[in-house]
Parts: sequence; C-alpha cells; structure tokens
Amino acid sequence: MRVLSLYVQRQFLELFLLCYIGFVGIFVVVDLVGRLSAFIDRGVGPVVILMFYLWSIPYFSVLILPMAMLLASLLCFGGLARFGELTAMKAAGASLYRLVVPVLSVSLLICVCAFFLTDWVMPGANRRRSAVERGRKPVFKKPILSQVVLRDIDGQILSVGRYIRAEKKGQQVTLDKYEGRKLVMKIRAEEIVWQGEGWELRDGEVRRFSDQGGESVRKFENLSADTITLGPEDLARESRPPDQMSYKEFTNFIKRKIRNGEQVTRDLVGLHLRLAFPFAGFVMVLFGIPLSSGTQRTGKPLLVGICLLVSFVYYGSIQAGRVMGWNGLLSPFWGAWAANLMFLIIGTGMLTRTHK
Repeated sequence: MRVLSLYVQRQFLELFLLCYIGFVGIFVVVDLVGRLSAFIDRGVGPVVILMFYLWSIPYFSVLILPMAMLLASLLCFGGLARFGELTAMKAAGASLYRLVVPVLSVSLLICVCAFFLTDWVMPGANRRRSAVERGRKPVFKKPILSQVVLRDIDGQILSVGRYIRAEKKGQQVTLDKYEGRKLVMKIRAEEIVWQGEGWELRDGEVRRFSDQGGESVRKFENLSADTITLGPEDLARESRPPDQMSYKEFTNFIKRKIRNGEQVTRDLVGLHLRLAFPFAGFVMVLFGIPLSSGTQRTGKPLLVGICLLVSFVYYGSIQAGRVMGWNGLLSPFWGAWAANLMFLIIGTGMLTRTHK
C-alpha cells in the first residue's frame, strides 16, 4: 500500500509543478500584454522588463497557488479514475481515504512553504518590483533615511530630517506634543542619539504653549527624551505599504496604529488573509479530489473548466469576505477565513459521500 500511496503522491506533485509553471506563465504573459504599451511609451528596455517580471514571480506564485493545486488534484484523481487505476487500487484493498492522505500531507507542506514565501520572499520582491516600475534602481537597505515622520503615544509626532541607521542617530529633530488638536509643546534639537535604553536629545530648545497664548522657551545641551516610546528599529523602518512588509512587520505596524488610536479594521483583515490565503491550496485539494474521482468519463478540458469555475467562485468568496470584514459585517478573522471554511466544509462533506 505504501507503494501505491507514493505513486499517487508523485503523480500529484508532477502535475502540480506543471500547473504551477503553466499558470505563472499565463499570468506573466497576460500582465505583459496589459503593460506593454506603457513600457514602450516610457522606453523601458528588455532587461528592465525581465527584472520586473523576475521580481513579480513570488506575487504570481502565491496568487495562482489555489488554482494550481486544485487543477493538479483534479487531473491526478481524474486521470486515475479515467484509466481505471483507481478501480484497480480499490480492488487491491486500498481505500480512497488511504490514497488521499499522502496527497493532503504534501499539499499541507506546500501551503506552509507558500506562507514562508509570502513572509520572507514576497515583501522584498514587491519592493524591488515597485522600484523597477517607478524607474528606480532597487536598493536593499538605505544607510541614511531622509524626512522620517512618526506618530508616537500621547499625541506626540517625531520628525527627523536625517537618520543614520548604523549609528542610531538622527539630525534636525522636531518633537511635537498635542492635547487633542492643540499644540502644547515643541522640542527642536540638532541631534537625537540612542543611548541603549532611551533617546537623548542634544543642542536644542523646548517651547511650551499655555492656554492663555503664552509661550516659554528653555534651551538645553542634553535632554533625556523619556516620553518617546519609538525605538531605533522604528526610525530605521522605511515607510511602505503592507504588501511590502513581513508578517511580523505588519503586526507591529497594526500595533502602532492601535496605540495611536487609528482605525485598523482593514489592516486586521489583511493580516489574517496573510495566513488564510496560502492555506487555500490545501482546501482546494480537499475540494477537488471528490469532484474528479467519482466518474471515469471526465476529460481534461472539462476538468480545466471545473477548475476555472471553482477558482472563480473561491476568489469571489475571498473578496466578499474581505469586504464584509472591512464593513464590520464579519470580524476581521472570519472575513479572511470564511471562504476557506466554507470550501473546507463542502469538500469534506463531498469526500465522505464519495465511494471509498
């Protein structure tokens, strides 16, 4: 029986690789056709276009993963049923459930790898893809950042004109403190330096504004900035959209927004989708196996059509869940996971009703 399980598992993996390469190729070609006129108008050379699509592969890989895994499961078990192999295996004493387990195991492993792809590879690739798209040379880390502006707790806004990563030191510093919408204190300093446990401001002045419109000024050479809760890693972090952040960076980004009293519902939905979407492939395999193994007359064109139809419904369900999560009709968690749960329940029900 172990030989049969390995045979089915190998069949699935081979088909998955073919489907994966095929879908990525299709997405690249379709995207290139849509952007080609813009590339020509900007005079973009073939090397730059090649770099753009090399950096796009991680994004496309995650996007097409559910489709590729669904089609691989349909072709694998559909082929076994069509050529009578599934019937022969059952006659030899192998139940469908026993053949399904190794495929589901490798599917789960692929999904785990997909999550790490979205967390470790895709953020950096998206940054470089965006840089190429804007006509800039991709950089891995800027040693010096300009015009860093961050919101801190208790109505504080820290502005650093020039921040040096390696030295954990900033220049041309302004710290504004608000109570509501009223500015109550402004600190200007030539430098801000990290001292291991907190920041120290150097060569500046503190201006305090009273309710009566008065103003007091105090100059200083060194001032401990105890009220600043931001660390060097916060100042060194370049401002970028969530799709260019790792899971941990995105989580910390949301925590900072919560700390500052900002709305984070959409961000929380996006964070939960970071986990939900990579594992959609496992759900699609579970959904696809009973669809294809119950008949011996299903041809490849029909299986491809089934894959496209199911994928359309799934991606539509993902979008519907996202919108309901944004609007508060579902919690952020269920807005992200509702589609997976729905297909998981349906797929499990279909599998249990399939002849063993």
